[in-house]
This record gives sequence, structure tokens and C-alpha cells, in this order.
Amino acid sequence: MKNKLSLAVITALCITSASAMQFQTLGYQAIGMGGAGVANSSGSIAAYNNPALLAKSTYDVEVSLGGGISTYDHGAGASIKALDDSGFIDTLDQASEDIDGLTDSDIESLFSGLDIISDMNGNSVEIAPHGYLAAQVFGFGGGVFGSSSVVAKAIVDETHDQLIIKEDATTYTRINNDGSETSSSQAEYEASSIQYAIEEGDTKLEARGIALVEVPIAYGHKFELSGGNLMVGGAVKYMSGITYIEEMKIDDSESDTDLKKDETSTSFGIDLGLAYEPSFAKDLTIAVVAKNLNSPEFEFYDGTKHSIDPMIRAGVAYNILDSLEIAADIDLSKNETFVPDVESQMIGGGLSYQPTSWFSLRGGLMQNLDSDDKAGMIYTAGLGVGIKWFQIDLSGQMSQNSTTVDGIDYPQYAKVNLALISRW
Repeated sequence: MKNKLSLAVITALCITSASAMQFQTLGYQAIGMGGAGVANSSGSIAAYNNPALLAKSTYDVEVSLGGGISTYDHGAGASIKALDDSGFIDTLDQASEDIDGLTDSDIESLFSGLDIISDMNGNSVEIAPHGYLAAQVFGFGGGVFGSSSVVAKAIVDETHDQLIIKEDATTYTRINNDGSETSSSQAEYEASSIQYAIEEGDTKLEARGIALVEVPIAYGHKFELSGGNLMVGGAVKYMSGITYIEEMKIDDSESDTDLKKDETSTSFGIDLGLAYEPSFAKDLTIAVVAKNLNSPEFEFYDGTKHSIDPMIRAGVAYNILDSLEIAADIDLSKNETFVPDVESQMIGGGLSYQPTSWFSLRGGLMQNLDSDDKAGMIYTAGLGVGIKWFQIDLSGQMSQNSTTVDGIDYPQYAKVNLALISRW
């Protein structure tokens, strides 16, 4: 059964999408500029990031197609790999069949795996695919925006932390810390055995989330005032959510495959945005957007409902030169996620340099203000090449903090996005 734990997690992550309820960073420009998009996403992505910016679009028409994926190891990735490498599950099965045949190395493997499982309680791993097809036509915008993630979390019954092995219906053996074996009982087995907790599903992995697809109809309008330009925009959007939950035994044994694990429900959302260009600094844009003002709800298969609370983000952008723009965003609301004890409140910004019409380069920094976040500072970058009618853009993000698997350091968080853009 070696590697079955990691395979079970990968399978769960790939067969569904789920969305944590934070303000997702979408769009080639925002991803490369430290997540900043509320004051500077004036093209096709404005329908998602801030519909007010539809009123200041540079081109009459812009169409973009993009997608990518992010991964975030909240401590579970390294633990899952270490548990696989320890051979714990295989050795536990071997002990049930022939406990007298265990070697010193096998017993060491059992205690090593026991320590790993004890330490992984509450750890999780997150994967978040996303995609969009968006269009801006004059002051109107729309498209299909999919933001998603799924979180697989380790749940460990910490009262069952002993190596008590069930050999048959009447024979139970305890493996002591010194490697010796003593007789045990069914009562002790059911009360404190790690094998019992795994087989009963009390020590397990749980995958949970909601896939969210938004189809907005958005409009932005500019009001020329004595003090500057005020842009007001809004979006009404059809929303489809697929909620998902699954519990997986870490020994990959058979579970109840007839259990309904997902539920599809629909709702609608309302977004409102403002942007202001003061008369004394026309190159400056100050903006704010509020998403999901009506708190749309979606159902889980067990009948519970999940409400998406309003998300508020403010941003500022300034054109230093015709070819150089600086922008920054901050979440004014703390947003819920499916990761235990972690909320999302992002701050970030960056630069965009476009010396010619066929080439652009971006860079930035962003960070979650929640002290329980593990990623730390996140570095972002992006590169776009091509004529305005057809441009390809690659952007990515990578955290400062890393996790170590098999002696190799990997970023705690990473994201990549590829987009095609056409403008007229």
C-alpha cells in the first residue's frame, strides 16, 4: 500500500474543485502585480475585479482567456510523504498477519509512522484550479469566471495512539516502546489502538470545499465632476456552486461509495465598485469594490448551508510614466477559508512596465495579514508578449517560506496563470 495515502489525496484533489471563500486573485495583470487589480484592471477582467473600471477601458473591446492552478501546503504535504516513506501502513498490515515476523526495522517503522500521524492532526493541503473567459465591450463586461480550491485535512483521534494489533477475533497484542510484545484485550484495542482508529475512520483525511462559477453582466459609467472623474460600476451575476465533502481512510481501504458527496445549487450575487481619479492627479486612481453584497448561499449534501459573506477590497494605482504603473490592494474584510484557523486578508502590490505595445513585464509582493498563515511573503511576476490583437501572458506567484519533502525544499505556496488576450 506504499504511496496509497498520497494517491488518495491527489485523487480527491483532482476529481473536484472547491472554493474557499476568499477574494480570489484572477487575471494575468493582478497575479503578476502582487494581487493588485481593484484600481488597475480596466479591461476584460474588470467585470470580476472591479466593474467600475469598465468606465476607463483603454480599448473598445478586449477578450481574454486564461487559467491556471495554485497549491498551498498547510503542513500536510511533507507529513503525507513522510508517512508513505515510513512504510507504516504496509507494516501495520504485516503485523496483523504475522506479528512474530516483525523485524527491528519493522517496529521502528511502526513507531516512526505513529509519531508522524500524531503530529499531522489539523494539517492540510490545498489545490486551487481557476479559469476564465472574459470580455469587455466599451463600458460593458461579462464572461465566465471559475475560482476554485479543495482542502484535504488530516483529522487524528489523539486518544488512539497505541500500537495494539488485532491478529484475529480473539488475539490482541501490544507493541511496547522498547519493542517488546505483551498481551492486550479487545477493550484496550477499541479504546486506544491506532489501528482501530484507522480502520473505523476516526483517524482520516477529509476533503471539503465548493466550486464556484460566476457569470456576471457588468457595466461601468464615468461621471466627470469638478473634483475629478468618478467611476461607478456594478455587476449582477448568476452563480453556480458545487459543494463537496469526502472522508477518506488513510489506509485506502474500501469506504461507502454510495454516500453522496457533492451537491449543486445556484444563486445570484451583486457586486458594486467605485473608482476615483482626482483632478489634481489624473494619473492616480483610488478604488474600492464590494463583492457578494447579498451573501449568496449554497447547500452541502448533508443539508447544511454555506453563506459567502461580502468581500471588500480597496486599491490604488498610479501611472508614474506612460510605460510604468504602480498599484496596490488590501482586503478591508477578513474572508473565510476551508483551512482550519486561517482567514484571508491579503495586502500586496507591484509594478507593470510596458516600454512597447508588444512587451510587458510585471513584478510584485503580497502577503496574508493573518498570523496563522504559513506562506509568509509571496513574490509575484508576469511577462506578456505579442501584438495587441493577440498577446500571450504568463504570470506566477511563489512564497518565501518553503516546505521540505525528501530533503528538497518546495515553496509553501505557488500559483501559475497562462492567458491569451486580444484587443481592438
